[in-house]
Amino acid sequence: MKNVLSVLSTTEAPTMSSLEMVDYINADRESKAETEGLKFPCKKYTRLQHKHFLAKVPKVLGHTSAKFLADDTYAAGNGATGVRLIYNFPKREACLMAMSYSYELQAQVFDHMTELEGSKEINLLDLSGLAEMAVSQMQNRVAAAERFSFEEHGQTGSALMTRRKKEKKAIKKAEQIVCDLIQFRLSDLGDFPEGEPA
Repeated sequence: MKNVLSVLSTTEAPTMSSLEMVDYINADRESKAETEGLKFPCKKYTRLQHKHFLAKVPKVLGHTSAKFLADDTYAAGNGATGVRLIYNFPKREACLMAMSYSYELQAQVFDHMTELEGSKEINLLDLSGLAEMAVSQMQNRVAAAERFSFEEHGQTGSALMTRRKKEKKAIKKAEQIVCDLIQFRLSDLGDFPEGEPA
C-alpha cells in the first residue's frame, strides 16, 4: 500500500536542526576517511562537536542567526531531562552552513531539504474548500481524489472497500458541487404571450 498523504499547512517550511547538521557533517567526514582507508575520527577528519558548530553559526550567518535559536529538551540520564540551545535552519541557512564546510555537504543538505519540501503533500480526500478554487483546479482535485481512493482502497476483496464506499459518496457530492458551480442556469423567464414581437 502507498503512503497515506497527510495534511500540512502550506505555510510550514521544513527545517534542519543544528544537531542534524552535525550528524551530516560527521557522516560526511567518516565517509571521506573510509574512502582514504583512515579510521574515523583521525587527525585529518575529526569528529565535530555540537558546541563547536554553534560557535561557527554567527560567523557564517551574522546577526540574523539569533532568530533561528531554539530550545531542545533531551534525556540527561536517570530519567532527568535537560535543555540545550540548538538552531533550526530553513533551507537557505542550512545550505549556507553546509557550504561553509564543503560543497559536497551543501549538495547533500540541499537534496535533503528539497526532499522534505516535496513530502509536504495535501490530503487528496479533503474536499473542503472546493468553492474557493478555480474551475480547472476543482475538476483536477476531484479527479485526483477519485484516483487516490480507487488505487488505495478500491481493490476487490479488500477490507478497505468500506472506506472506499464512504469516500465514493463524498467524491460524488464534490463532483455535484463542481458541476453546480460550473454550469450556468437560466432562470425561468415565464410564459411569453403569443402575438407580434415587440
